[in-house]
Amino acid sequence: MNVLKTLKSFVKSFKKGGENMDDIADLSKIESASSPLMREKTREWWSIFQGNLPQSVTHKNFRPLPTAYVSTAYLAQLVTGEIKYELADERLNSFAQKNLLPRLDRIVQLTLVGGYTVIKPYITRSGEMFFDVGTSRDFLPIAFDENGHVTEGIFFERIRYKGKIYERREHHRFDGEAHYVHNSAYLYGTKQRVELTDIPRWEMLLPEGAIPSDIPMIATFRTPYANNIDLDSELPISLFANSVGTLHEIDAAHSEYIAEFRKMRAKVFADETVLRGKDGITDDYFVKIDGDGTSAVEQQIMTYAPQIREEAHKAAINNELRLYEVQIGVSCGTFTFDSQKGLVTATQVLSEDRTTYNTVAQLQRQLRPVLKAVAEITANLARFYGFDVVDGEPAIEFGDSVFEDTGTEFSRRFQMVQAGLLKPEEFNAWYFGVPLEKAREMLPEMTTLFGGDE
Repeated sequence: MNVLKTLKSFVKSFKKGGENMDDIADLSKIESASSPLMREKTREWWSIFQGNLPQSVTHKNFRPLPTAYVSTAYLAQLVTGEIKYELADERLNSFAQKNLLPRLDRIVQLTLVGGYTVIKPYITRSGEMFFDVGTSRDFLPIAFDENGHVTEGIFFERIRYKGKIYERREHHRFDGEAHYVHNSAYLYGTKQRVELTDIPRWEMLLPEGAIPSDIPMIATFRTPYANNIDLDSELPISLFANSVGTLHEIDAAHSEYIAEFRKMRAKVFADETVLRGKDGITDDYFVKIDGDGTSAVEQQIMTYAPQIREEAHKAAINNELRLYEVQIGVSCGTFTFDSQKGLVTATQVLSEDRTTYNTVAQLQRQLRPVLKAVAEITANLARFYGFDVVDGEPAIEFGDSVFEDTGTEFSRRFQMVQAGLLKPEEFNAWYFGVPLEKAREMLPEMTTLFGGDE
C-alpha cells in the first residue's frame, strides 16, 4: 500500500459535480441549514457551557455554578462509560481503539451542548487513521438527508501564523454516488484567499478530490430532542435548550447563598480610638465607626453576629436543581448542592428509577447507528487508500452495570443459550464485546457431551 501515491492521485479523482464547491469566499451568500435564530441560540448554548448565561446578573459578585458542564459530562459518562466498540478489521480496529474510543465521552458531551457533532476519519501520510470531530461551533451544516444526516457542510479550522489568523474551510458534499471535498484558506475575517501552500500546517493538503461512496463520508450524531425553537429548522437542539431560565435561577440562588455569608458574617463595629488609636482597622471583622472617643469602651463597641440562613439557601438551590433534572430527563436527586463540595452528582443510579436510564438509553440509540456509520466510512476510506479490509459488522455494546446487575444478566442470557433461544456466538459477542465473526471463532469445538460428532 502506498498512501502517498494515493494521496497524490486523490485530486485526479475529483469528478464533475463538485465544480462549484470552491465558491465559499463569502459565507453570507451560502444558504446553510442554520437560520439566524439557530445561530444565535447555538452561540448562547456554548456561552452557557462556559458559565456565561445571557440573563443579567442579579448580584455584584455573581457566582454561577457549572451546572451545564456537570450535567452534560455526567450523561456522557453514563452513555459511554462501559462501551465496547470493535471493528471487524484488526488494523482499522486498532486505529479506532487508539484514536476514537478514548474521545467518545467528550464527543457525546459536545453533542449534548451544541445539538450535534459530525465525525470524519482521515488518513495521514504515515498510513495511520485519525478521526476529526466538528461541532456546531466549527462546522456549518448546509444540507441534510431524510434521516437528518449531513450531506453537505463546511469544517472550519483557524490557526495563527506570523501574527495573523488564517481560516481553512473544508467543504464536503455528497451526491449519492461520490463524496466531494474542497479545501480553501482565507485571512480570517476577510474574503482574501491564500494558498494552502503558504501555511506550513496546510501545505501538504490537497485542494480538492472525490471518493466513490454510497453513503456520506461524515457521520452525524444528533441529540434526540425536537426543535421547538425554530420549527422550520432541521437542526437539533441542546440538552439544556429549554432550561436556560432554570439555569439562571440556579445561579441566582447560589449567588444569594454566597452573598448571605458576605453580608451576615460576624463583625465588630468600634471607634477607631478603640481599635488601635489612629492606626485604623486591624482585620476584616472590625469596622470603623465615628465615635466621640470619650465614652466608655463598652459604649463605643457594637457586635454583629446574625444567624446565617444556610439551610434555607441550600434548599432554594436544590429546588431549582430538581426542576432542571425534570427538564433534561434525569432522576430526582441526581444533582445536589453541598456546602463542602459544591455541585455534586449521584454516586450511583438506582435501577428502580427509570428516568435517567430512559434518557441514557435514548442517547445510546442515537449513538449506535453513528458508530456503525463510522465503521463503514472507515472501511470505505481505507479501501480507497489501498488497504485490504476485512468485511464485517462492528461490535457495539454499551454495558448496563450502572443500571442493572450484570451477574443477573449473565445468568439470564446463559439460560437462554441452554434453552436454545440465543446462539452461543451471540452470547460470546455480548460478554466479550467482540464482533459476531470473532465470537464464533472463539467457540470451542463441539463434543459428544453437547451433541457434536465424535
